[in-house]
Amino acid sequence: MTNSSENKALVLTAFDTLFNKRDYEAAARFWSPNYIQHSAHIAPGRDGLFNLVKAAPAELRYENAVAVADGEYVVLHGRFTGNGRPRAWIAADIVRVVNGVLAEHWDVLQDEATQEESKSGLPMFGDRFPAAAAAAEQLQLPVEAAKRIVQPLYDALNQPQKKDVAALLAQACHTDYKSYSTNEEWLTRDQLADVFKQLGASIPDLSWDIKEIWTSGDRIVVRGEATGTPVAELFGARPTGRSFKTMALDVFTVRDDKLGSAYHVENWVGAMQQIR
Repeated sequence: MTNSSENKALVLTAFDTLFNKRDYEAAARFWSPNYIQHSAHIAPGRDGLFNLVKAAPAELRYENAVAVADGEYVVLHGRFTGNGRPRAWIAADIVRVVNGVLAEHWDVLQDEATQEESKSGLPMFGDRFPAAAAAAEQLQLPVEAAKRIVQPLYDALNQPQKKDVAALLAQACHTDYKSYSTNEEWLTRDQLADVFKQLGASIPDLSWDIKEIWTSGDRIVVRGEATGTPVAELFGARPTGRSFKTMALDVFTVRDDKLGSAYHVENWVGAMQQIR
């Protein structure tokens, strides 16, 4: 019978092989083909886990601080960095080992707090907080992650009358999302969905493309381009059969992998001049 220390060494080697070495062929020997996945963040089975890792940034790394084994169960306290999120993930992983392979998994994940945020004054991982430079890099949202977060909102802006706008905005934005058109005036997520639908009714061929995207900490800046041909009155202008092309700038704040707020400016004045 495999003992606890052997199970612990097996799981640590498996995690290093999959998450750090990204050797999927070798990792398959550690995971059961019938692997049971209880994580709320990972699709079912071994394929769900491996596909998640394959889609993760090349910078993904797993570090372990504590590993404890009791029979067929191994508990790990670790940290995932370079995961495409604004923060590193501190992870408590519970793995059940059966016949020398990882057979079942549960996890608890939490964003890593900075020293300023820690009410205990102690780090969540190891015996010290990340160095200032490392912490700044950790808090920098990768561009690919930013694109993934904002994409449903822009999908909703492309021919909105053909889309489930409310569902797309719910995918991208928190329930308390605020969309600012001035420094003081804002719309709720539901109100914004209504605006998108109104635009779609007036501009059936509305297209809204992401031209450039930048990130700074937990902020996403998008330069977009809107085009279309109004068939109904738009901001007081009657349709003439002419089309418009105009620029938009959006500054989003991200919280827990979703959009918390946005400040946006669109050049509708220029668009109206083009269609008259």
